[in-house]
Amino acid sequence: MKSRLAVGLVAVFAAASGLRAQTVPEGSQAASVELGHRRTPPFRIDPFNNLRIPHWGFVVSLGGTAANNAVNFKDFGALLFLGDEDSLRVVDALDALGLVPRGSGLEGNGEAQAGIYIGGPVGRRLHLGLSLMGRSYGALSLDDDAVVLLRDGNAAREEFTLGDSNGEGIATGEAGVHGLYRLGPFGGVDGVHVILGAGTRYIRPVAYGSAHSVLSNGGFVRVTGDSISASIEIETYQTPGLLDGDVSVNEGGGFLGDFLARVEWPTSGFALEAMLANVGAVSIAGVERRSASVYLETTDLEEVADILDTLDLELQDTTNITVTLPRIARFTASAWANRILQLDLIATVPFGSEFDLPTTVDLWSSWRFLASVPIRAGLVFGGHQGVGFSGGIGVETRNFFFGVAGRSLGGLFSNATGASARLDLGVFF
Repeated sequence: MKSRLAVGLVAVFAAASGLRAQTVPEGSQAASVELGHRRTPPFRIDPFNNLRIPHWGFVVSLGGTAANNAVNFKDFGALLFLGDEDSLRVVDALDALGLVPRGSGLEGNGEAQAGIYIGGPVGRRLHLGLSLMGRSYGALSLDDDAVVLLRDGNAAREEFTLGDSNGEGIATGEAGVHGLYRLGPFGGVDGVHVILGAGTRYIRPVAYGSAHSVLSNGGFVRVTGDSISASIEIETYQTPGLLDGDVSVNEGGGFLGDFLARVEWPTSGFALEAMLANVGAVSIAGVERRSASVYLETTDLEEVADILDTLDLELQDTTNITVTLPRIARFTASAWANRILQLDLIATVPFGSEFDLPTTVDLWSSWRFLASVPIRAGLVFGGHQGVGFSGGIGVETRNFFFGVAGRSLGGLFSNATGASARLDLGVFF
């Protein structure tokens, strides 16, 4: 996946010289769209999203993404229907496990955000913005060795493990300040513009939970024709009250850094950008460490049922932990030959975090038959879902900004195994 991504980016960058050669005439349609609206809003975290808008105002934003590699919306809807009708049987849940791809296990991830941005220009070159946001991240990986017993039975094999199965989720509140500084043009009025951005966000944890196997290689469960033996131990870390739904802002926190560099050739209709987000870590105090274990060897199925019925996560101690939120690097190439059409290639690459969020590549086309009404359509590649589809529409005027967009991941509509949505509403003065 990463090699294909690199080839695609190289191809786009190699075309830059040709695009710059097609200089857009002064006063053309391309020049009628403010550069602040040339930056296509992404679905995932982007602390600099609204800073380019050249007027003071505020923007309310919310959005989220959830995806997995097995269950599509049609299957999920059927399970919900059976559950609502109290008709969901154990066999139905086991049948659903048959949807998990063989050899890869069950994988899922999600993230969501909601908040407000306030900011605008300070002079000709500097833009400043303040933000208050709530965010959450989650990732789940169930090893194929943990799925195969329930999915395939023990006809072909007798021993199973939890393998690398793990899950983690966090919800946070944050306050941030970010700035952009514009340099140039260099080399004449039609030369390159350079935009540099930096900022920080103070993160306060609200809720956190994680689970993983303690034993090497996930322990084991052995099922033969006349006996069952097992050695499994699970450990969880969670903020107090998480299992009861009684959560509050926890002690701890931390500062994260965000950085951006962008170069533009406005009259040539081309821009390149690189961004880093969530650089740093967050401490969480008073986290409960709990564990549960199963050690057995028996020929009596009732004994297995009794152990499972009494299985409980017992509190071991409380501790302070440090969590690395999903750090991302995002690379963008944008090109527009006139006011009507703009193309964007956006690669979002997570790195250096315990959250297993996927790499994705978005290919967007923005159509401006009316200068202030962009209509967007595109494709998304990568992640756990393969190819997906994107669409959106916006209204971008001097005093008002509105944008709505969505993605269907791994298929179209009911066949999709994931979805993204984003809504932005802004007022400027």
